[in-house]
Amino acid sequence: MNSVLKNYASTLAMLAGVVAGGLAGALLPALSPYLKPFGDIFLNLLFVLVIPMVFCSITLSFCRLRSGGRLGALLLRTGMVFGLIWLLYGSAAYLTVLLSGPLSSAGLSVADAVLPAQRRADALVSAFSVPDFPQLFSKYSILPLMIFSALFGAGISAAGQKGAPMAKALEAGNESVMRAMDFLMKAAPVGLGCYFADSVASIGPDVLGGYLKVFVLYCLLALLLFAVVNPALVMFARGKSVLGPFWRHIIPPSLTALATASSSVAMPGNIEAARRIGADESVAGAVVPLSTNLLKAGSVAGAVLKVAFLMAFCGLGVPTPACIGIAVLAAVVSGAVANGGVTGDLLICSLVGVEPSMVGVVMIIGTIIDIPATLLNSQTNVVAALLADKYASK
Repeated sequence: MNSVLKNYASTLAMLAGVVAGGLAGALLPALSPYLKPFGDIFLNLLFVLVIPMVFCSITLSFCRLRSGGRLGALLLRTGMVFGLIWLLYGSAAYLTVLLSGPLSSAGLSVADAVLPAQRRADALVSAFSVPDFPQLFSKYSILPLMIFSALFGAGISAAGQKGAPMAKALEAGNESVMRAMDFLMKAAPVGLGCYFADSVASIGPDVLGGYLKVFVLYCLLALLLFAVVNPALVMFARGKSVLGPFWRHIIPPSLTALATASSSVAMPGNIEAARRIGADESVAGAVVPLSTNLLKAGSVAGAVLKVAFLMAFCGLGVPTPACIGIAVLAAVVSGAVANGGVTGDLLICSLVGVEPSMVGVVMIIGTIIDIPATLLNSQTNVVAALLADKYASK
């Protein structure tokens, strides 16, 4: 029990901070002007650190991808499986949003939160690129920075030995900025708590009901995906007779993921479970680690709810099906970049078209759905291996 609490210490601390901030904002709104600066300082430091973190992490990832080549081949082999799962999970979450109605009845006016409108062509250009190099390193340019980092990483790899000093410098920079981010996230309970206190005091306690609605909806959605959709995919991959072994072998790694708050720690158990259920050993050994880092199916479902809540909170109405694509991109980024949850949330703000300062709104959702999302991510990694084995054998 103590080890479980230790593994969830950061999540529980952030939940405690958010709850305390919400109560302070609702019961003692006069404290809001004194708490707001602490929330703003935390977010500003987060914005400053996330830019070098994205640059170093993605650049290094593409260095290794190009030099090894194996990850690219595996992505090609399992791309259809990942696409199918992303579509199913994103569509299920989007349908849940449509059936549930607005996720927040209290929020900001459009003028308070939304970036200036652009023509569609200009918006497309600015979403993927910037006209000047210094503009890359801005909280408003997360996606252009990611694209540049990928190109730069590929260039370093292509440079061979001449690029090695740059790769080594980036490794040192990445390690340093990750340590700095770890230090900053220790202050997240206080920073998010102060941010949330100001939100509740400014908008009203109705926003608390919106977060509760998101949590309940996600739990119901996760139960549907865990108990119905994933078993259906397993039957599609291996036949009805495999359902018994599936449930028998999936429980231990699922409990490991719950106890450790990490689907990565459950990865060895998931590889063994996929093998015992019937997947080829080489397929299981390759696809489960790849899924653990990139699939993030439970995070995709959660990201759709984040987009819907953010749009309601900022007065933008009901999301379009494009939110599924935004959710997939944000979830993949959160898995591909170390400490990428913040980056994924900032990317959501950028693609929705709201001020980066709104990132705190979606970070809170990530905290409250962390446990069921971890369980769903872990189970779906095994499902992906079984589906990939089905197609690999053809």
